[in-house]
This record gives sequence, C-alpha cells and structure tokens, in this order.
Amino acid sequence: MIPSARRMIFSLLLIASPLVHAAQSDNMTLGIEIIRAHFQGAGLVPDLLANFTPTALLTATYTGGGIVTPGQLLSKSRTQTAPNLTITPANMTTLLNKEYTLVMVDAWTPGYTDPRGQICHWIVNGVTIQDHTVLTHGSVQVEHYRGPTPPSGSGPHRYAILLYAQQFPTVPPPQGFPIQNNVTGFCHLTDYVKASNIGPLIAGTYFTVEEGVATFTPSPTSPVVTSTLLASGPSASIAGTVAQHNGAFSSSSNYLTIILAPFLWLLAL
Repeated sequence: MIPSARRMIFSLLLIASPLVHAAQSDNMTLGIEIIRAHFQGAGLVPDLLANFTPTALLTATYTGGGIVTPGQLLSKSRTQTAPNLTITPANMTTLLNKEYTLVMVDAWTPGYTDPRGQICHWIVNGVTIQDHTVLTHGSVQVEHYRGPTPPSGSGPHRYAILLYAQQFPTVPPPQGFPIQNNVTGFCHLTDYVKASNIGPLIAGTYFTVEEGVATFTPSPTSPVVTSTLLASGPSASIAGTVAQHNGAFSSSSNYLTIILAPFLWLLAL
C-alpha cells in the first residue's frame, strides 16, 4: 500500500475512535437508565430497595438459555443451579474494589410484603471480578445458592441479584443476625446490609418465577418504554436498538469490528 493511502487510513481510524467511545458511553448510560426503570416499574424500589442508582450493568446467564433480561419469566427447573454472572462498569473507576458481596433474594410478588423479610437465596462475601466475570470460588458462602421455589398460586416472585462493593476485604458476620445458611432462609436485606457494613450497591438485575396460576391479582407493574428514557441527546438515537434487544446493549467489540474492519483489511494489503 502506498504511504499516502496508509496515512489516510490511519487518519480515518483516529476519527472513528472517539465516535466508537461516544457510542459506547451513550449505550452504557441508556442501559443503566433502563435497569433503573425496570427496578422502579417492578416495584423493587421501594419494596426491596429505598433507591437504586447502579454504576454498572450486571447480567445473569442460566444453563440452557441466553442472558436473562430484566424481569424475564423463567421456569423453576432452569434456575436451580447458580447462574454465571458478568458485569460491565460505566467507567473503570467503578471496579476498583478487590472484593464484592453478591446477594440474591426473593422480593415476593408485586404489592406483597412479609414481616419476616425476604427469602435469601444466595449471599457470598469476598467475590472477585476477572475479565468482567463475577467469581465466587474461594469466597465466603454465607448463604449457599438455593434455587427459587415459589409456592403454587402465589404469583410471579421477583428474584433480585445484587452486587455490592465491599468497604473492607472481609465481612465479619453481623452479631445477632441469624443469616449463616439458616433453615428458613428469611432475612431483611436492608438490615443485613446495614449490620454487615458491606458497602454501596453498584449493580443488579432480576427475573421472575411463577408456579401455577395466581389465586389473587398481584399489584400492577409499569412497563419500561425505552423511547422515553434519555429522550434528548445522542442516546435517543440508539433507544430503538436497545429496545429491540429488550434492554441488552451491544458490546464494544461489535462496534470496533463493524467500524474498523474495512480499514484493517486495507492495511493488510
């Protein structure tokens, strides 16, 4: 390839680079707004959490299926083994911690609360992250994973998976808080987070499981309309794409492949 053509291609690459990063940033911002809206629309805020301001996107994948989209209805049989989890931060400063705490709770059906708290299905202290994968081996299994078992006719139960950034490398068992693999599984999430002083919530997702036909009418939930989120600015132009994928967003590698592949091919000539 002649030098002038090579210089031109390098110039195009320099121009494309900020466009790629801008698209990624807009996509991430919209993705976070979408999961926030899902938590609010499903009543997880305020039923389970007083507020939810994530700084990263958490995705769960159960065996036999793809990525679980927020609020997706899953079968009980599919969710009996722990999911694989990945996390994508809004920026690299989000993942400066070395240890995290992973929690999964049954927040019951919309509009219903139990004075005994939620059902704790999974609590792990000292979780680590490697190449965006959430790793639980070598961690402290406060509550071993137990699959959802909602009673028949009790409606669609909301199962929230939450990731907290630990303030300290270890999390001492909170005194007077019977949580360690307890038989009933009941716990108050807010009380546990406060008593253990684990740190801020940085990401979360949720799915639903229902057995049989509900014998009552659960409280209505609000659907998430992505076109109303970030209605102004460059993010609005990609709202349709995100909606098409039901809240999923394209990875950075896809952007780079689409935009840069023709230039890289010419460089190889």
